[in-house]
Amino acid sequence: MQTRTSLEAAEQGDERGAWIGTIRRLLRGYWATVSLVALIVVLNVATGALWNGAGESTELYAEVAYGLPALQDGRWWTFLTGQFFTQAPVLYVPILVLLVVAASIYERRVGHMRTLVVAIGGQFAAAMVTALFLWLFVDSSWDWARDLGTELDLGISAGGFALLGALTAAMQPIWRRRVRIGVAAYLVGMVFNSGLLWDVEHFLGFTMGVLVGPALIPRPLAPLQLRMERRTQRALVALIVAVVAVTSIVEGLFPGNGGPLHTGGETTQGAGVTFALVVKAIVLLVLADGLRRGRRLAWIVTTGLMIAAFVWLLGDSPSAERSADLVLVIIQLALLVVTFRAFSARAARRSFSGSVRRLGWVLAALAVYTVVGFAVLADEFDPPATWDDMVTEFLARLVFLTTGNIEPVTNVARWFIGSIGVLWIVALVVTAAGLVYSSRRPPEHDDDSNELRALLRQHPSSSIEWMLTWRGIRLWFTDDRTTAIGFKVVGSVALCLGDPVGPDEHRLAALGDFDRYCFDNGWIPCLFAAGERTASMAPELGWKSVEVAEDSVMPLDDVEFKGKAWQKVRTALNRAGKKHVELVTTTWGESTPVVTDQLRAISGEWVGDKALPEMGFTLGTLREADDPEVRLHLAVDEDRTIEGFTSWLPVSEEGEVVGWTLDLMRRRDHGFPPVMDFLIGASARQFHDEGFRFMSLSAAPLAKAPDSLGGSSDQRVLQQILNLLSTTLEPYYGFQSLFHYKEKFHPEHHPMFLVFPDETALLEIGIAVARAYVPDAGLTDWIKMGWEMVGPGDDNQ
Repeated sequence: MQTRTSLEAAEQGDERGAWIGTIRRLLRGYWATVSLVALIVVLNVATGALWNGAGESTELYAEVAYGLPALQDGRWWTFLTGQFFTQAPVLYVPILVLLVVAASIYERRVGHMRTLVVAIGGQFAAAMVTALFLWLFVDSSWDWARDLGTELDLGISAGGFALLGALTAAMQPIWRRRVRIGVAAYLVGMVFNSGLLWDVEHFLGFTMGVLVGPALIPRPLAPLQLRMERRTQRALVALIVAVVAVTSIVEGLFPGNGGPLHTGGETTQGAGVTFALVVKAIVLLVLADGLRRGRRLAWIVTTGLMIAAFVWLLGDSPSAERSADLVLVIIQLALLVVTFRAFSARAARRSFSGSVRRLGWVLAALAVYTVVGFAVLADEFDPPATWDDMVTEFLARLVFLTTGNIEPVTNVARWFIGSIGVLWIVALVVTAAGLVYSSRRPPEHDDDSNELRALLRQHPSSSIEWMLTWRGIRLWFTDDRTTAIGFKVVGSVALCLGDPVGPDEHRLAALGDFDRYCFDNGWIPCLFAAGERTASMAPELGWKSVEVAEDSVMPLDDVEFKGKAWQKVRTALNRAGKKHVELVTTTWGESTPVVTDQLRAISGEWVGDKALPEMGFTLGTLREADDPEVRLHLAVDEDRTIEGFTSWLPVSEEGEVVGWTLDLMRRRDHGFPPVMDFLIGASARQFHDEGFRFMSLSAAPLAKAPDSLGGSSDQRVLQQILNLLSTTLEPYYGFQSLFHYKEKFHPEHHPMFLVFPDETALLEIGIAVARAYVPDAGLTDWIKMGWEMVGPGDDNQ
């Protein structure tokens, strides 16, 4: 009992020690961020503002709120003290989230004192400049500025935006440009549409951060580059449309005073997020994603909506909101027109006909629904609904109008009449989304597979080149059919496997043509497990590359396995001899049903042990082994029982097979323990005797040998994403374990790269790689895996 108590005390001590260590690391690495948050919490707890707020009716508000009235009264210090309070407790959440995210990242990248200077100084400067600007118009006829000059504010949100603006100076150029444009578009939209005091302060804080940020980063300033190639145009237009969607929601939550264009009178902005506002935001976000993918249909629909909004605004009565909306719509229309050529990805023709059919069925069902509803509820309208009223009201609802001839007098009737339009809107939105995301499949030819195999036999590519023949891989050929690229579309990523197959001198041109082909289809091209030769071409294409794997290659000039380093392999070969286990070479087509049944059983045992389904992409299955040009090596004992097996893919050059690549590795449970060591060692001798030059143990996906690859921050970001994926899947598929296992055969390591055009797509590429490797995993599979990784362990262990 005493021993158990001591163990529990030791465990509790270890937990306390771990917590103390975490706190120390947090304070050491982020003491500026922690100090800001702690100061806000302590002051708000001490004053009770954390739960009561510091609204206009409180004494605290009069003492610490900043703005032009405070400055006119000589209370300039409120621009410092007011930073650490807010008017309502609910506002602490967005303010602290913005502050913690921006400050922690900036502190790690730039330093502690600079973080405090930018956060506190940025808030102070933004609020002070806003007050001084409004002071110029206290007696002017500019109603918006005059009215804003009478208001006060609290909070450090402008300091958070100042940090975000300063942080952009430490970003890579393409991220810097997009973050600046996106955040600036949001802030400008809020100033024009909402126009509250904090909207102006946020815009000025971000602008000051952008201007001051380059002077605070500890590195030379990079020259300003304004490259607006077509992929960038897509991204920026999509970003601005998405910002408009987000702005409309925020404006609904915090309706403003009409903005700078307000000229007096009542504002017409309604408070709250309505159904129409939510639908508008969803539609714009879907269109924004379609624009990001370069969809022509998304451009047409977005432009049509903007034209309709422009016409509607012209016919509306003059107001501040109308003027602000006109300015924003005109800007978006101009941007859409200028970038028209960037949106070249067209939807498949069959998608339109299918969508029309589905809408027809929805319309018919909606008509039946309307007839039944009116028949049941006819007397619950004033006047009672007639058949003419029913038909005209139904048609009006389809164009989002109402006849006004009948009025519902009960809640059920109101719900019914409103549901007609809602259901139709949902059907239109879902149909439009389907069309936006549909894409044209590349044309397929009957001889594509045969042409690819002919190219693979003739032109050396890489050790995994035969994987391009697997089911599910799409093939793209150059116009002269001399070079092929195999890929699979995952989301909006065209994930290519290995190198282009064809003459080496045509490779660069083929990659350029494939890039344009992907652009026209709205895909992001990405080469996975490409060789050094292809990776070296990346800068000429304006692409990036990062190492993601190591191809483990065994030269076959010496397979005697002499010396201490080969002790385990020799032991496996000797034990196999004593157990009468021998190597049998065959193919799937040559194998008898008895053999294939055993192979299926062994493979089924292996798959059954995994928490996730069998993997794909660069990892084959028995289906891929059923190929007359793929070899099977079986470890068979004296009872003709198969203890394990491997499959080998051919690697050719100038029409001859020169080497083999290991694909499947399967062993029987509770069988001959060193069967894999035996199979690989015996295979090496077999290949040597047949005159082949090498055998590749293949690349352990997402695992690579330690190296000195420095690279840019883009490379490090992608490496972190892929390392996270590798770590997540390691307990189930053992990438790192597989890599270290192959080390006992002392292979040469040839780096394999991921080559991609745009670092802003890194997250999407990482997700595409994960989905490609586990294509059959459903939501429950990933939830199960996640729970097993982070869930509580067995207390009895």
